Amino acid sequence: MHVTDAQGVPLTADVLDEAYGELNRRYYGPALTFDDEIAHEWERIPHFYYNFYVFQYSTGFAAATAMADKILTEGAPAVAAYKEYLKAGSSAFPIDVMKKAGLDMTKPDYLRDTFKVFEQRLNEFEALVAELAAE
Repeated sequence: MHVTDAQGVPLTADVLDEAYGELNRRYYGPALTFDDEIAHEWERIPHFYYNFYVFQYSTGFAAATAMADKILTEGAPAVAAYKEYLKAGSSAFPIDVMKKAGLDMTKPDYLRDTFKVFEQRLNEFEALVAELAAE
């Protein structure tokens, strides 16, 4: 979609239908009988286009993953910082409250930490798949 938009192509319902339909075909492959109506499914999923939900979800997930990793690797100091974050509630802007947990979301470090955790989990998954395939 970013490329399509950058090329100046209007992101009309028809363009989105085509892209979403193709995405479903690629995702599910030939094992699934494709119903052309599935191309319209994106229309009923408001978090694709409403209030930046996908952005909020992904940044929240990244922050939570980085925070949990800090607790697991740093122990008591990270737990104390997390408790300060919880105590803060809505007393300040979210970005400032996150800093109380030791997470500066204005810098890319928390994302790098999250990607490392994701890579570890992916490696674990691939090892399990290989192990199962070898049986």
